[in-house]
Amino acid sequence: MGNTPRNNTAERDYHAGFSRIMWFAKQARLRGWKTTDRQLVHEIMQRERAAQIREKSSLPIVGPEVRSAAWNRGQADALRTLLQAQRERR
Repeated sequence: MGNTPRNNTAERDYHAGFSRIMWFAKQARLRGWKTTDRQLVHEIMQRERAAQIREKSSLPIVGPEVRSAAWNRGQADALRTLLQAQRERR
């Protein structure tokens, strides 16, 4: 009974969110754009808040732009990875 469809969906959403942020970061680097630590921390907080709201909501996930809590957590973790890498480069 290990992997239920729900767990697979959450894992897939998590990786999709993580990958999306990493792709955007790569595109930003190619264009020479830089983010401050403050901007990254702000975005991490926003993604975590969105994940909490999604978890607590009793409404179903509907619509093309509505993302799951796992997707938002994946994005938050990707942003944390970028923040850590940015701090190590200093």
